[in-house]
Amino acid sequence: MSKYSKDVVLWVLAFVIVGGIMWGGSIVLHNYRQKQWDQFVLEHHCQITGTQPSTSFFTSDQTIYQCDNTGIYYRNK
Repeated sequence: MSKYSKDVVLWVLAFVIVGGIMWGGSIVLHNYRQKQWDQFVLEHHCQITGTQPSTSFFTSDQTIYQCDNTGIYYRNK
């Protein structure tokens, strides 16, 4: 195998490994944040009071939560 081929394989492998770590990390972080939110909703007796439509192309609709003694929270769907 030539040096060029080895370099290409090494770079492709590096991108796959780094991309896989970033993808896996984002899934772990998303699951952690979701569990934290679920715990907050339970502790503060939050109820869904409605939805707010998206205001731009880059945002999603939001769910509106009313929580005891802590106020109103907006969370992306």
